[in-house]
This record gives sequence, C-alpha cells and structure tokens, in this order.
Amino acid sequence: MFSFSSILVLAFVALQAVPPPPAAQPQQSGDAREMTLTLPHALRKGETAWLLVEVGSIDANQIQLMTRDGHPLGTISPYGVRSGQATGTYTVPLPADDLVDGKIALRVSVIESGQTQRAPTTTEVKSLHLLIRRFKK
Repeated sequence: MFSFSSILVLAFVALQAVPPPPAAQPQQSGDAREMTLTLPHALRKGETAWLLVEVGSIDANQIQLMTRDGHPLGTISPYGVRSGQATGTYTVPLPADDLVDGKIALRVSVIESGQTQRAPTTTEVKSLHLLIRRFKK
C-alpha cells in the first residue's frame, strides 16, 4: 500500500499573464503549443514526475498531450461537464524515459470534433505544473 509522504511543485508554466522563464517559453504552431519544462533535480529513488494540467472550458473537445518527438502521454476527455464550465485539473504521469537531462519537451493540442487539431487557447489550457511525488511503502 502506498501513501503520500510529500508533494513538491518543481516548475510552473503559466500559459497566460506572466511570461515563463526562457527555458520554458511556449512556442505555438498551427496544430500545437510546444514547451520544455525542467526539473530542478534528477528523479531520485521512489520519485515519479507528474504533469498537472488545469483545463478551462473545452466543451466536447479533447486535450492531447505528447512529447515533442510524438510519444503520447495522454488525452484529457472530460465527461459530464456542462458546456461553458471549467473542466478541472488533471494529473498525467510522466514516464522517466521521456525525461532527458531532467527536461521534458511537450506538445499540447486540442482535438475538435471531426478530428481537427489546433493549439489550445489560454482559456482552454490555463496552466501546466510539473511536480514530483515521493511514495513510501
């Protein structure tokens, strides 16, 4: 049985208001927003990296998360949220293999009905937090 011993927020990238530091500056192409997040230290034994995604109103759309080289990390597909309401905050585990030199290069996109892909707005993906959790047995 696992229990949480600590949660530490390690990096924060706001997709609105205050610009992020140069290493995490998001870039936007037509079909995705790209950014690189950096851990302040390498993962230690018993630690895992997680991405927290704060999602606003996306109606029937989905948020797709991938590494920049195309490895899928997950898809946020809300169910039962009323149109126009904020969707919530979602946690996505990050495989250690996707972290290179303590960094992860992300591609975040919105999949609309009809499978059209585009970059999310700042009201759709409000923020991304990179954190490390340590689990104890």
